[in-house]
Parts: sequence; C-alpha cells; structure tokens
Amino acid sequence: MTASTTIDGTDFGLVCDTCGQSVTGLGATMHNWDLVWSLFSRHGWTGTRLATGPHSCARCSRVPLAAAAAAVPAQPTGILDALDERVSVRTARGVAVVALTGDLTASVHDALQAALAEAGSVPPHLVIDLTRATSLDTSTLGELVAARHRAAQAGGHACLAGMSPGVRRILHTLCLQHLFAEFPAPEAAVAWLHGEPVLSAGGPAGPAHA
Repeated sequence: MTASTTIDGTDFGLVCDTCGQSVTGLGATMHNWDLVWSLFSRHGWTGTRLATGPHSCARCSRVPLAAAAAAVPAQPTGILDALDERVSVRTARGVAVVALTGDLTASVHDALQAALAEAGSVPPHLVIDLTRATSLDTSTLGELVAARHRAAQAGGHACLAGMSPGVRRILHTLCLQHLFAEFPAPEAAVAWLHGEPVLSAGGPAGPAHA
C-alpha cells in the first residue's frame, strides 16, 4: 500500500513503503492523487503513478539496498489460514465473481489473495462484487488493481459491481476508477461480459485500460 485513505474517502495521505514515513492531510488540501504525486515525485519520491504503490520517500530512494531489503515479501501463510468471511468466490455463467463484505483492511489481505488466485483459474474475466463492502484500504485496492492487470493480460476485463457512494469516492480520490468497468450489480456485469445489453439509468461503463 502507499496512499492511506479515511473510511469515507474524503482525505488521504502518502506513506513510504520502505521506512513508513507518512504525510497526512493531503486530500484536504490537494483533493486529487495525480496532483499529489506530480508534486512529491518532483521532490525525490519514487514509485508508480498509481496510489496503490509501491512508493519510497526521497531518503529511501537514495538507499536502494535498504529499499530492496524492505521489499522482500513475507512468506505465504497458506490458503487454509487465509479464510475470511469477508471474502468469497463463485462462478456465474463461467465468470469468476469475488464478493467482498464489510470493512476491508490489511487483515483481509491473505484471504483476498487466495480468492483472487482461485478466480484467476477461470480466465479471462473478473467481477468484484462490492455490494456489501463498506470501505476499502489501499492494500485491498492494490490487490484489485493487480488482478485487473492480470485479467487484461489474459485478454479479459475486470468489473466492479454494486459500489456504495463511499467506496466510489475512494476510487475517485485516488484516481483509480478509470481502470475498471462499473455496473450496478454483479448480474449486470456478467451479462455485459457475455455481450448482452445492459439497461441502466446512465448505462454501464465500457472497458477501460490504464
């Protein structure tokens, strides 16, 4: 993770993934992740343009060995240890649907990774059902963005379904909403992936690519 958001998505900060240095209150003053990153990257911060990271502060960017040591991933705990009632996987008409429930913080990371790995066995499309999700942190968003890239590499689309206004606000604040096709419900997303017409007030978002 890199950007840390408030639960309602109205504010966010920037966190160095190497040393943990954080700069808070950025959303309240700059309002937009792209603006924040363009400024901080000019002052020595390095990393990806996506809010999900990884990023390093100016000091850590000058110490590549320290950054490499901090980047060594933790050993996986195994799928059985990763089970979490907030994450479930099903297949709807041949499309993998990952349903997320409640507050999705770093504690759901292992379960989400396991679910997305299972969903990846049913390529190329992916639907993320957020109907019952109340908030997402950036570690969760990072996993969803990575899954979206894997789907795109397989020639598929990643869709978000049933987003609440709060979750939509978080994606908008961190400039991530353009990565996904958005639908009011998972059934609508599955229908669209099958090439069927989907009726809604504003119409579904088409496939988007970073």
